[in-house]
Amino acid sequence: MNVPILRVPFGDESTQFIHQGIDQILASGHLSQGGQTVKWEKAFSTFTGAKHAIACANGTAALELILRGLGIEGRSVIVPTNTFLATALAVMHAGNRVVFADSEPATLALDIADIERKLTDDVAAVMLVHIGGIIPGYIDDLKKLCDDKGVYLIEDAAHAHGSTINGRQAGTLGVAGGFSFFPTKVLTTGEGGMVTTNDDALAARIKKIRNQGKDPELANHISEVGLNYRVSELTALVGVQQMMNAEAVIADRQRAAAHYDKALADMPGISLIPLPDGATSSYYKYIAYLDEDIDRASLKSVMREQYSVSLTGEVYADLCHNEPLWEKFSYCGKDRGNDPVACNRWPGCGCSQQQGGFPGAEYISKHHVCLPVYPGLTDEELNHVTESLREALASAKAGA
Repeated sequence: MNVPILRVPFGDESTQFIHQGIDQILASGHLSQGGQTVKWEKAFSTFTGAKHAIACANGTAALELILRGLGIEGRSVIVPTNTFLATALAVMHAGNRVVFADSEPATLALDIADIERKLTDDVAAVMLVHIGGIIPGYIDDLKKLCDDKGVYLIEDAAHAHGSTINGRQAGTLGVAGGFSFFPTKVLTTGEGGMVTTNDDALAARIKKIRNQGKDPELANHISEVGLNYRVSELTALVGVQQMMNAEAVIADRQRAAAHYDKALADMPGISLIPLPDGATSSYYKYIAYLDEDIDRASLKSVMREQYSVSLTGEVYADLCHNEPLWEKFSYCGKDRGNDPVACNRWPGCGCSQQQGGFPGAEYISKHHVCLPVYPGLTDEELNHVTESLREALASAKAGA
């Protein structure tokens, strides 16, 4: 039996819906920001409970649009080093400085104590990433801390379509949330992104910036320094199809996760990451910790070569502050080729010094593993994954 890293299921009914929609789009001649985009946005707004949902080119664009819409420029933004670098790049693209913070192994999320240490007067926002689809239980405490400091809380919800805490959806817990629809995500359109917010003024400004700065109230004359972060109608059509099946997709991921919860509860060599009280996850990843004496690369190789089970990529094995980018560029996007670094936004900010000291994130990066979790995994496949894992872990422990 072979269990691959990922399957992106499109059944006959979904395929037929998309084919018919393509014909309608091509016949209309309206290929960008038309009726399908409006339908996708309305469906995602209803799904999350956010007042506004704004479709855009991708998840990175969604985060940049939030920052630009809030008018954050020439400031510092705190992001976890345990995330994909796109989170930090969005901060830089919007003209700001990245400040990395540590993460808590228990929650996979930002370490509040480290956030507090780094909340200087220059910080304008904290960008919280819901790693693997897990919303941290401290979310209300973090929101209060940000409010007390006059700092925006922004959600990078790329992993968290449909994740909730105490009945509230990811993307509605801060000033705005950014979602990705890349092929690996819980819901996918191939490429594509979405911003969610309850702020009317922010939504209106983001819509203008997304569309080259055009202002509908000024007969589409340009009133903002905008960007072309629109989506095509073809992308939006797939988004509409995804929203039609969203609840079923998430339920199927949760079914697979529940299987793993039960099978791994007493399995030597591995430890579960419990969800916070009142939380549900849509399980972008199913994450667990390996015992420290188990080599992850060797385990993954054994699973793949002996059992034909491909374990997915980690979240994350490579921390942002260790990327080679910083050998050439400063944390505000300045070229380090100049000596001293040409930084005129933050005099004396330390752009010439690489950031480090993230023990929690380092632990996460080295010791977790992700099991296959996607719609359509059969009970037989899930049993094969867990039985194979039990044997591989036992062998690894015996050889340790």
